[in-house]
Amino acid sequence: MLDRAEDFLGGVTFVTGPEKHCGKTTFMNRAAELARRGARAAGRPGPALLTAGYDGESRDFLSGARKPAVPVCAGDLVLTTERFAMPCLPEIIDVLPGHTALGRLCIARARRASVVALVGPDGNSQIAWAIDRIVAEGLTDTVLVDGAINRITQVASIGGARFVYVLRVDRGTLWQALARVRRIGMLTALPVAAAREGSQAYWLDDALTAETVARLPATAKQVVVDDLTKVFLGDSELMAFVRERALLVRRSISFGGFVVSCRGLADQEFVAALDDERLAEMIAFNPYEPAREMVA
Repeated sequence: MLDRAEDFLGGVTFVTGPEKHCGKTTFMNRAAELARRGARAAGRPGPALLTAGYDGESRDFLSGARKPAVPVCAGDLVLTTERFAMPCLPEIIDVLPGHTALGRLCIARARRASVVALVGPDGNSQIAWAIDRIVAEGLTDTVLVDGAINRITQVASIGGARFVYVLRVDRGTLWQALARVRRIGMLTALPVAAAREGSQAYWLDDALTAETVARLPATAKQVVVDDLTKVFLGDSELMAFVRERALLVRRSISFGGFVVSCRGLADQEFVAALDDERLAEMIAFNPYEPAREMVA
């Protein structure tokens, strides 16, 4: 799972995760190389690489920690500023509306292999605009987005998009990671509600938060939200909610699976602690070592 070109070709995949330095950019680079090789073999356009925010710099601006670069090859598309696209000798295809502190954002095609820093807009609407421009114009049908920290709301803005959830785990963070996997697993399995007309369910127009839960009538035993990105309850709060009420969604969002990188912890120890066969089958473990072997 998540180790073949077919896992990424022909779709929009958001790479999300719970915190900085959890492996999102590293996994996106691996996915891009898989997709790139598959596209070459099939005579298809290379992938488009985007980010929500700023990625690919050698060190994180806040912590100073070393960050993975974002390598691109000739034919790849990138969303970044004109200045940061220069190393790949870019062909500028379009310029996004507005202006960022780092310069104008543009969609560019790389004309030579290099390493770039990706820059993306903060708003979901501009991410959606850029992806629609890339896909609708036939520039490529394979898009990879390095998502913002702990945000999967961007996925909901793109019809047909899916997401993967990346975690880095050690013994000190094991139980927190398990709770996160169980929460995402529960959200991605929420059933889709039937038509609103004639339904006895309570259709919530707002996000599901602790505040909106407190305002729900006691008779609302079935609650429907737009999609899983509208659920803002923590692990224990969500578990308590579903013990008392049924939670449904208006529409489902495709989930590609978990990417778990264990450090000082055996993969099987994580599986044993998770104790859930369904969720275990959705996990791709430690993909970063194979990624280093795929350097072109």
